[in-house]
Amino acid sequence: MTGTTADFGGTNDASIISYEIQYNEGSTFTPGTPAPAGVQTFTFTSFPSSITGLSMSTDYYFTIRSICASDTGSWYDNGNNGPDLWTTTADCPNSLPYFNDFETISCWPFGPPWHTNNGSPGNYWYYTTDNTGNTYAGSDSWTQNQGALNPDCWVVFGPIDMTGVTDANLAWKVRGIDPAWCQENYTIYFGNDYNISSLENSPYSYSETITSGGDACGTNWGQRSFAISGYNYNEGYIALRHHGVSDMFQINFDDLELTSTVSTAEIENIEMEIYPNPTNNLLNIKSDIKYIGTNYSVFDNSGKVVLSGLITSNLTTINIEFLSEGIYLLSTGDNIKRKFIVIR
Repeated sequence: MTGTTADFGGTNDASIISYEIQYNEGSTFTPGTPAPAGVQTFTFTSFPSSITGLSMSTDYYFTIRSICASDTGSWYDNGNNGPDLWTTTADCPNSLPYFNDFETISCWPFGPPWHTNNGSPGNYWYYTTDNTGNTYAGSDSWTQNQGALNPDCWVVFGPIDMTGVTDANLAWKVRGIDPAWCQENYTIYFGNDYNISSLENSPYSYSETITSGGDACGTNWGQRSFAISGYNYNEGYIALRHHGVSDMFQINFDDLELTSTVSTAEIENIEMEIYPNPTNNLLNIKSDIKYIGTNYSVFDNSGKVVLSGLITSNLTTINIEFLSEGIYLLSTGDNIKRKFIVIR
């Protein structure tokens, strides 16, 4: 799966005239001839082949069969008693859990009002790659060509769908890259508008001057976060601001994460919830008793099943330490789906 395509690979067989795929967006179905109302049909004669024109970050259900000269094969459903769930990827995250590691260039919001400089001429936010291949965001308060700068540089990410989310946690990694000149100053804002004047007045913000010798001084990353409580808007925006500093060197940001927070009492009233989120080694599945004995599957961002198992109690803990950093989807029960983030 990509953002807009489903790619199919396999071994071609001379006895097979064609392959038929039936697929539907958002809900499962019972395949048939003709296809059920609203279900799409795609036919091809050999591998590889692709369905195009899909929507990004969307759940689709697929089933396939082969058509031979003498007969027609059964619909293939991977043993799940129905078409299989696959999810298209998203070039840019737009809902919770939100995760932006700056690796996707198309997600970088160039152009006002998303990216602006109110400080020294020629100073701006940019993305760059270090010697390990990791891409991150940066802004300067000194350059060799210009000397000391007085940055007031903004970059705004969003909108992020916050429908139904009142409490969240915003986390990020930060560093002042030169250990001798690391005392950079910055603010991170979260608000319901992309306008800088609105974000400056948001009740949700975090400001810091990086401490010399601290955990974010030098090449190591410091982990930071703050809570967002009582939010009552359907959209949200994250803004990075480098300001209030001069004649240091460079500030870096990576791995912006925005996740919903749910209290223990709230979990008791939800049919299924997963936590902690983000996580790194263990994931808890808190579920209603009616889901005990049902199977769960974990899908990666390409739609591939990377983990599956059985819900054995109302609190099932699974080991996810072997999963790479990224966004995953847990699916189980009556088409219940929950997204979670793995961090390393």
